[in-house]
Amino acid sequence: MTAETGHNVEDDRRQFEEQQFLNGFRQIKEHKSSIGEEMQEINEVYKRLKNIGFTKADVKWAMELEEKDSGEVIATMQRRIRIAKMLGHGLARQIELFETDRTPIEERAYDEGLAAGKLRKENINPYGADSMAGQAWQRGFNDGNAFANKDLSHVMDGVADEGGDELIAGHDPFADADAEAA
Repeated sequence: MTAETGHNVEDDRRQFEEQQFLNGFRQIKEHKSSIGEEMQEINEVYKRLKNIGFTKADVKWAMELEEKDSGEVIATMQRRIRIAKMLGHGLARQIELFETDRTPIEERAYDEGLAAGKLRKENINPYGADSMAGQAWQRGFNDGNAFANKDLSHVMDGVADEGGDELIAGHDPFADADAEAA
C-alpha cells in the first residue's frame, strides 16, 4: 500500500463519517421539530383539560389504568396507603377501599364495556355474548359509544365571544348554573 492509497482511504473514510454525521444531524433536527409541534398540540390539550379541572397527573393516572391490570393498580395503591399510614396521613384510614372487589360480575362487565365504548375501543367482548356478563358488557359498550357520539357542544354555547375563547382563558362555563342552583 502506498502512502497515497492510504491517504485516499483515510480521506474517503472522513468524508463518509462527515456525510453520515451531517445526515444524522439533519434527521435529528427534523424529528425534534415534529416532536416540538406535537408537544405544542399536547400542551394545548392539557391547557383545555386544566381549564375544566383536570391535571397532567390525572392524564398520567388514566394512562396507567389503561396499561396495567387492576391487580397491579391495587398493589400500587396499597403501597401508597401504607406509606400514607407511615406518615400519619388521613388517606391511610381508607384502606378498606382496596379490599376484595365485591362488585357483581354483571355490574363490573357493564362498567368495563362502558369505558371501552367511551374510549372508542374495539368491540371485543371478553365475557362472551351468550352470558349475562357478556350482555351487560355489550350494553355498557353501546352506552359508551352513545356517550362518545353525543353532541355536547351546546353546553359551550355562548362561552366564547368575539374577543376570544373564554374557556381557554380559564372562565367557568357553568358558573351561572352553579349560582342559580345555590
